[in-house]
Amino acid sequence: MAFLKRYWFLLAMAVAVACGTLLPEGGQALRSSGFAIPILVAVVLTISGFTLDTSRLLVQARNLRAILLILCTTYAVAPLLAYALAMLWGPPIGARGSGGALFLEAMMILAAQAGTLASALAMTAIARGNQELALLATVLSSILTAILTPLILKLSLGEIVEVPFAGILLRMLLIVVLPVFLGQLARRVLWQRAQGAMPAVRIIPRVIILSFLYTGFSAATGELADAPALALRFLGACLCLHLLLLSWTWLSARLLALEPGSRTAVILCGSQKTLPNGIDIWTRFFSQNPYGALPLALYHVVQLLIDTLLLGRLAASNDHPPGRVEEEAS
Repeated sequence: MAFLKRYWFLLAMAVAVACGTLLPEGGQALRSSGFAIPILVAVVLTISGFTLDTSRLLVQARNLRAILLILCTTYAVAPLLAYALAMLWGPPIGARGSGGALFLEAMMILAAQAGTLASALAMTAIARGNQELALLATVLSSILTAILTPLILKLSLGEIVEVPFAGILLRMLLIVVLPVFLGQLARRVLWQRAQGAMPAVRIIPRVIILSFLYTGFSAATGELADAPALALRFLGACLCLHLLLLSWTWLSARLLALEPGSRTAVILCGSQKTLPNGIDIWTRFFSQNPYGALPLALYHVVQLLIDTLLLGRLAASNDHPPGRVEEEAS
């Protein structure tokens, strides 16, 4: 019983992976519904809003070293590494539309994306990291995607794309700002009375992470079956990209002397990429590339699986109580 209590999340991950591989229909339906994933993201952020002390947001807004490191990793380091890995792992690049060119194009669509909203915030909370920093960084990353994603794709591929800025702001309002605001309202009314239920409340983001993992494996299973040889190339490139980003963020955060909670936020927010925006860019501007969704889906699975395995180690490094004020700022 003690074993199950301690390792239930790892066991549940194995079940989610197995279900995604053997029974992918449910995950594919969940993703294609159009509303299920945003609702789950909103639930995670409502819980984050409930547990956040927003008085610390102003303090973390001055944590420029950590914020700039996350943004630099997302929009500079990741694209450079992805370009190099595409050259290394992909087929030889020949004429436009060749296998190598399509491989590079698909990898750059992935690398040009903002950090993910839901899983990075949920995992930061689970690991007892700096949630306020994670929230600020992911919001900034998502807003800047309207400018930086087209710039990266223009520089790397020569393609001109337009990211709908108004749509991004509306998405941020509905999926991020509103749920956090509702969570803060609930905190003012229910915080003291909810203390006894907090262990159960904190389990909900873990369960949602498992649903994301199941959905990701469900999508990847279909992609792997459609083009197994090329999918293995993409899988190798995505795995290397994520491991390199984890190593870069960990080392850079230590060199900048960030405290453990902020280091956790930097590692998780800097190494993850959003899936929905990437799919939208692919379908609107690169639909002629049949492999455009492959690295997006595979990287989504890789980041969920590896980062979930890291949560225990990250939580152990954050030896402060969850409510401690982190006042590190530049």
